[in-house]
Amino acid sequence: MLRFGERLSATPPWGQVRGFLFKMTADAVERHGRASVALYRQLLPAQSRWFFRMYSLREYLEDLVAAAAVIAPADPPSALRTIWANTAGYAPLFDARRFLGLLGADVTGVAGWLENHRTFFANYGRWRLEPRGPCYFIMHYFDEWIWIESAHRGGMEGLLAACGVKGTVEADLDSPYSGRLHVRWQARGT
Repeated sequence: MLRFGERLSATPPWGQVRGFLFKMTADAVERHGRASVALYRQLLPAQSRWFFRMYSLREYLEDLVAAAAVIAPADPPSALRTIWANTAGYAPLFDARRFLGLLGADVTGVAGWLENHRTFFANYGRWRLEPRGPCYFIMHYFDEWIWIESAHRGGMEGLLAACGVKGTVEADLDSPYSGRLHVRWQARGT
């Protein structure tokens, strides 16, 4: 399902992500109870990580897959989606005032903020926002090693929820590491 070994081998050794992603993943496991945390820590012992520091992308992928195996062993992609659906909730921890100010207002503006601040979150790949209408945009991903069709999809679904709108997110992949998410929502009051 996740083709983890293949993805890990393809991931550049210099790739890094912010420490808050590890916290977000551990928090998702904790929401499933002590037994889940114990199993998660058997698979991957706890390590101290600073929220703002950059850490190995490969280590994060290992962490994310271990959490997915605990949360939804029969359907790990759904676990990735669930974990990343909470991404917007971590914005206050990195003092993203502009991002927080946009939440609940302009969905495309929030996505634009994410596109423009991509290097804050990771040192690899590229995102490109393509606005397509008042309630529709496409986020393009290039050389993205974290699962677009599950993790990033969940992140965009969480973004819609944080903005207080109902919508859909559909993945369209060119390869496991490049593709796009079609993000559509209903205008408020409709």
